Amino acid sequence: MAGTGKVKWDSATGEWISEPESTEEPESAPDAPSGAQQSAPQQSAAQPSSARQLSRQETSIGQLLSGLLGKAPQLPVLLLVAGILLAVGAIIFMLRRPKKVPSFEDLGAGISNVDGLRGNLTARWQGRAEYKLSFGPLHRIQSKEFSAVVSDPSQPLWINIRLLDATGFALCGKQILFQFDPAQAAGGVSSQAHLAARKTGLKAAGLAAEEAQEQQREQGKDIFQNQLGDNGKVVAVTAQGVLPCSIKQYRQASYWDFTTNFPSVDQQAALVKRRAAVARAALLRREARRYRTTFSVEGDSLITGYNYSTAMLETGSGQSFFVPSNRDRTIADAWAASNSLIHYKCTAFTTCILTHPGGGQAIYARSIQ
Repeated sequence: MAGTGKVKWDSATGEWISEPESTEEPESAPDAPSGAQQSAPQQSAAQPSSARQLSRQETSIGQLLSGLLGKAPQLPVLLLVAGILLAVGAIIFMLRRPKKVPSFEDLGAGISNVDGLRGNLTARWQGRAEYKLSFGPLHRIQSKEFSAVVSDPSQPLWINIRLLDATGFALCGKQILFQFDPAQAAGGVSSQAHLAARKTGLKAAGLAAEEAQEQQREQGKDIFQNQLGDNGKVVAVTAQGVLPCSIKQYRQASYWDFTTNFPSVDQQAALVKRRAAVARAALLRREARRYRTTFSVEGDSLITGYNYSTAMLETGSGQSFFVPSNRDRTIADAWAASNSLIHYKCTAFTTCILTHPGGGQAIYARSIQ
């Protein structure tokens, strides 16, 4: 039976190959005469079988080494390509991942007892110093005055805010304006100017000049927005924008403060009272025009009593007056409490105006005989 032959390395293919054995029959050895000589051929016959097994093992090992040696140069390349792909994927993920927006940092409250204001400022750095600012009355009891001033300021108002470092050095700041409409300004120099212009026929020209001046004042400035409460009154003002601070200045900021030309607490109270008096006078003028006619009956009488449930005002002359207005009923009750002397003027339709000498008040009533 033919064996596997010899194994050798082929440099052309890079593999181990086996050579076929020669088919020639070996020359027979001379006959051995004795038993010692007869055992030699059996040993020689066993040697070719062991050689064939060794040759098969060498062939398998050679093929395995050849496969490993053939693939070994490709392994670093595969690792390099895999590393590049992972790096590209990581870069794409980092570029496409949404950036986290920094939140606003609370810089605390700013308080002015003189003006009755409380402010709160928050800021953040996002390539620039962004801020959010709000102001309201310092105490709830001051809400009425705050709303009256903010909703209809009598002059242009502003607030200056500053960021300061730990030593109190001002780093950067900004001015924020309150809304102002010259046409609706009440009281102060502006309204007096309007009155004078009205008398001279120059109201339109003066108002146009003030409006142009206000537009120039507001150009490029942040302006407070009024925040209304459930009752329709202004409860706070808010503004947001960008502070003119560098990154170094912003990081050094420790606290903030503000200055303003907002009216003081006393000035706010006086303004509210003045406006209430103006509104009262305007109401009396409207009611006077409403009842303006030729009076047919006029006289004086002493008040003897007032029935609040029936709204009837009694006088010593026997004449009674019905008071329809709730506001006027309060005045009539006060007159009756002091038995005041009244002067009355009545039309033919029994519509009367009652006045109290020296009191400066008038009420409207209907005469009941």
